[in-house]
Amino acid sequence: MQLLLIEDDDDLRVEIRDYLVRKRHDVTALGSMAEARRTLGLMLSTDAPLDAVICDVNLSDGDGVHLYVDFGSRRPNLPWVLMSGDTDPRRVADERKKHPNLPPCTVVEKPVSLHNLVELLARGNSDV
Repeated sequence: MQLLLIEDDDDLRVEIRDYLVRKRHDVTALGSMAEARRTLGLMLSTDAPLDAVICDVNLSDGDGVHLYVDFGSRRPNLPWVLMSGDTDPRRVADERKKHPNLPPCTVVEKPVSLHNLVELLARGNSDV
């Protein structure tokens, strides 16, 4: 799978990326909302291969839920996984009601089990 990982904690980003790479996924790992907006915009505008987005909700320079809302409808079949130490699945569900063209999204609590993350990605569906 081609994955985009957005996590501002350097150690956690490296840990998740390395695990996903060991599981034979191609991972673009970014550390900020600014990088994510540039990269995701480019990937979506060029129709670059992308199978899922994994994004921290509380980034130091932005909100992962806003990124999901801003970019999700541009590729409505692209699954997202939002990670947070303070999960609020109802917030994402409310956004999906307001924006029905948003893609599937699963909200997971940090620390996330990397094994479970890989299983979620394989399913590609939404728990919200």
